[in-house]
Amino acid sequence: MHKLNEMVTAEEMASRLKVRKNTIYAWVTRREIPFVKLPRNTTRFHLSAIEAWLAKRASKGKMLSRGIYLDDNELRGVG
Repeated sequence: MHKLNEMVTAEEMASRLKVRKNTIYAWVTRREIPFVKLPRNTTRFHLSAIEAWLAKRASKGKMLSRGIYLDDNELRGVG
């Protein structure tokens, strides 16, 4: 179990999100993911901010990136 105020590295974040570390850095460059810059160009991520970011990005019957629409019934496998 992790503490939400814990800070993790880009490598740890990539592992948690199951993406490549380069993807994490691309998101940082485009300011798409919440991050903290520390001295010596060190990047860290607050788990609480990442949890909120993920919740905000979760699809709940809205248009997905490729123009596909899902409603709650389809998300549950009904319909």
